[in-house]
Amino acid sequence: MPDILTDRTIAEASRIAQGLRQSFAGVLQLPLIRDQRASVLARTLGVGRMTCQRIAKLAGDQKPSADLLAEVPGINGLRDFLSALEKAGASSQDLTEANAAVGAFAKFLDDLGLSQTKLAEALSLYYDATDPERLRARREHLFDAAATVTGQSAGATISMMALRPSLEKAFNIEQIAVRGYVGMRASGSAMPIRLPINMAYSDYRNVTSDEAAREPQELIESFCSRPLPSIDSRVIKAEHLAHIINPEHIPTGEPFDCFAKQHSQWNIKDMGNHKAVWLYVDYPTRYCTFDLYVHRNIESLNTVSADCHLWGTSLLAPPEDLWMTRFSDQLGFTVLGPGTSKADSVAYARNQELSQYMFDHYDWDADEFVGFRCEMELPIWRSGMCLVLEEH
Repeated sequence: MPDILTDRTIAEASRIAQGLRQSFAGVLQLPLIRDQRASVLARTLGVGRMTCQRIAKLAGDQKPSADLLAEVPGINGLRDFLSALEKAGASSQDLTEANAAVGAFAKFLDDLGLSQTKLAEALSLYYDATDPERLRARREHLFDAAATVTGQSAGATISMMALRPSLEKAFNIEQIAVRGYVGMRASGSAMPIRLPINMAYSDYRNVTSDEAAREPQELIESFCSRPLPSIDSRVIKAEHLAHIINPEHIPTGEPFDCFAKQHSQWNIKDMGNHKAVWLYVDYPTRYCTFDLYVHRNIESLNTVSADCHLWGTSLLAPPEDLWMTRFSDQLGFTVLGPGTSKADSVAYARNQELSQYMFDHYDWDADEFVGFRCEMELPIWRSGMCLVLEEH
């Protein structure tokens, strides 16, 4: 089983690496070896050329990271190099700090019970799990694989909605929403594209279609590309739950944009303290943005946060079980504040314009609402992003 390094161990490794670089800085400036190439240095000192090449990793004045310990010569190579220097005429005083740093490196490995090779493997494992660029590269591979398997992918998945207390006695929540895709691609044999509006949960109970009065979705043609995708009239599970977008009029594999809007009224039974609105990542997508605007009367009573989980029946699990499905350190959460002035997005150049359109179309005053955003680059396909409202 691979050795697992803790953050404390990484911090100690970084300290050891810093000690090596600082102590060898003076050594590498000794007249005997200064500015010599590895091949010349190897002949001068009678040590291996590879050792001399790896010694060069200790040059420079930038603060090193822990992975420097995997790049420098091993303990024996470092000691052989310093011993050869002393034999060639360097004074022991000039080498005191370097010898002490090598001793600290050796003790560090002994305390861990690892060889330098095993330390290099453990460091690679640590950075694979924590380095943002490495994590992004892995999600890029997942995106490519999922897009190939499904024959579908999007440049961006965009969702936005606004909630306010309903003015009608039969309902308690009124909602307007926009959902769509930017740069959607589909192969000739791929399934039609769904445009579902987000799901909601109250105290971990799915708010059902029986509690909703949904108006039909409508394409927002001014934000769709041309030719317009066609709308399939089939009903999905419940009336007006989702649009089916059939890209039959669009050349296979050509990207297209499609957005739909919808107005709904809700009579949510037993409104709990914990409310969650979910955006499911239905298709492989390079970027996902979910903006939730809540009326200031609702915002003043709730704390809003964001999370990302594996999509499945476990979304109905009690809170103590949700940690089993949670994806860590990928989701960005931003308070947009009142109105739509801060609704710009790197994922979609017209995001702020679309947000304001949503409010204007339904004649709602955006300044009465406070916006919250969760977003993610290369989200894991079939995961779920959610914005949570927890009553004070």
